[in-house]
Amino acid sequence: MDLNIIMQIPNFYTRLIEYGIVKSKHRMEAEYIKLWNKSFFSLSLLYLVIAVYDFFWVSSIISYCFFLLSVIFFYSLFTDLKFNKLAQVFTYLLLSFIYFFISSHIGFESGIYLYYIPLVLSIPNFLNIKKDTKEILIICFVIVFEFFLDFKISSVIHPQKDAIFLESLLGSLAFIFWIVYFILRKQTVLIKYYKKKTGIRSAEVDIDIDKLNEVVDLARKADCIFFIKFKDLYPYFCERLIEIQPSIVTTELEFCAYIKLGFSTKEIARYTSSSVRSIEGKKYRIRKKYSIPEKVDIYVWIANL
Repeated sequence: MDLNIIMQIPNFYTRLIEYGIVKSKHRMEAEYIKLWNKSFFSLSLLYLVIAVYDFFWVSSIISYCFFLLSVIFFYSLFTDLKFNKLAQVFTYLLLSFIYFFISSHIGFESGIYLYYIPLVLSIPNFLNIKKDTKEILIICFVIVFEFFLDFKISSVIHPQKDAIFLESLLGSLAFIFWIVYFILRKQTVLIKYYKKKTGIRSAEVDIDIDKLNEVVDLARKADCIFFIKFKDLYPYFCERLIEIQPSIVTTELEFCAYIKLGFSTKEIARYTSSSVRSIEGKKYRIRKKYSIPEKVDIYVWIANL
């Protein structure tokens, strides 16, 4: 086997591993989105519960404010704003302002300032400490300023301050629990991703190199038993292709086998005694038959089968 064929093997591994990792990464991102949506839905529900409780038993002002926050977080489920840094910063400032507004109207002793605690604790989980340093400093400065301003100027004493303080305490603890849950779930997603990535690499190491070398050598010679040996090495490859597109024929399956092994267009043309134009035409027909987008590398797509 010459050096060119040997060099193809690492390229084949690289394509397969990279595709597996990218696919795993997409799965990780999908799980992140689910996690964010579940978390924001629970946060919206928590604000709604507080709003309903305040409306009937405490204060309509608090109720309206918390209901507004419930609507905002519920709306975020249907948009990508929750992943936008500017929107995140705006949300933090809005939350801090609403807490300040409530506290300034019902009194500092009502304990609304307790909601600042989970608000600050959640910052590292939604903003990057290294990249978003300025934004984090601005948020922290605004929160500290509002806290001290409320402490200095608030002279109102609400008749139900004890009930509101208890609610604020329980509410802030609920938000802290929510943050802890989010962190743990986030770590679980990361662990699953890295396990998947490690598993892909381990699986590739376990491939029988001797059998792969034999199949590559047979493909180079266009030996009649090449495809039989290939199916022994990758028993589910052809089945998957047929399952996706039953109309695929044997010659197309063999062509896909060449791509699976990482041969370039010129190499496939040389080994199968075909023209480069003919091989490019086959690639185009395979793309069309399997609806492979132009931006997707056909080698990467096939490597995953």
